Amino acid sequence: MKLRKILNKLAAATAAMTFASVVVLSGGVVTAIPYQAGANNGTNYPAFNVFTGTPSEGDESDFFKGKEETNSGPSTNVVNSACNDGTRFTLRVYVHNGANPDTNQGGSGPGVAHGTKVRVQLPGANASTFTPSATISATNATTVSDNMTINCGGKTVKLSYVNGSARQFSSLSGTQGLNDSIVTSGAAIGTYSPNGDVWGCWDQRVYVTLTVLVNDIPNEVTSLGECRVLDVTPAANRTINVNLNGQVTNATIVGYHVDYGDGSSSTQQTSTHQYAQDGTYIIRGTVTVRFADGTTAERTATSCVKQVTFRGDRPPEVVPPTTTPTELPKTGPGAIVATFLAVTSISSAAYYAIVRKFAGV
Repeated sequence: MKLRKILNKLAAATAAMTFASVVVLSGGVVTAIPYQAGANNGTNYPAFNVFTGTPSEGDESDFFKGKEETNSGPSTNVVNSACNDGTRFTLRVYVHNGANPDTNQGGSGPGVAHGTKVRVQLPGANASTFTPSATISATNATTVSDNMTINCGGKTVKLSYVNGSARQFSSLSGTQGLNDSIVTSGAAIGTYSPNGDVWGCWDQRVYVTLTVLVNDIPNEVTSLGECRVLDVTPAANRTINVNLNGQVTNATIVGYHVDYGDGSSSTQQTSTHQYAQDGTYIIRGTVTVRFADGTTAERTATSCVKQVTFRGDRPPEVVPPTTTPTELPKTGPGAIVATFLAVTSISSAAYYAIVRKFAGV
């Protein structure tokens, strides 16, 4: 008799431990409840996606899935795609309040989840594999989360939410639109309307969908600017004609500066200057470039430095200086160079005419 009592106590203790492993009533935390057809074996409080072995979903904790929008098959945890530009994916969040339907009590019972929201977090960085996550929360239920994967076969793309695409569906209320906050702070959902109230019942499950779009990453147009050519053509009476040119890619030349080497200068691309006396002068050209990011910088180069010598009994001579200044770094990466040649330099024929005049040819 005593042995029977001991065995009964052991059986009772085992049953209690088994129940405790499924439901922790004090904290409202549920780990897993095996599905039983026709049995109202839910919880006495709101609990999301706690059943295992369900006919449609299997393990309800695996509730976030997706597929290409044109795919008529079921949603899956892992979506493999070519991720061509413009490809659209439908992401789906399954929501089931596992409370016993008897606890709904017309919407005012302890089994109804209040303030229910679904939030989907999309990775913001460009990638070839994305792992978005979904969260279901309520003011009176434990928050649950899940994620899924989109593989783009090694192709790096951008993934973004399509505004206005979020929807919820239930068999009792049909399809209704949800707030775009679903991808930020979360959007309210509900059994009968998106008011945050989700009842506990198999017939009152809610399916949330939203659309995300693939965009190719545009080729980055780089920005480059440099001083390219300083043309110096001598004329009579110690006069020079100067033409300064630069090259840019996705940038703009916003200023010119020519230092004539005698203390005077010009801010014109094309200019004429007369020296007061004979001598050798170093002429330096600089262009100011505004790059694509809005920054500006001055640029010069060895090709933008010339030396001119005037001696009364000989023709003027224009050559690169014996010692040239250090070339400034050419910042702003570039790929396609467009040359700015706003004014054609004076022809070399003018120079030779001056030479002949001075040489008596």
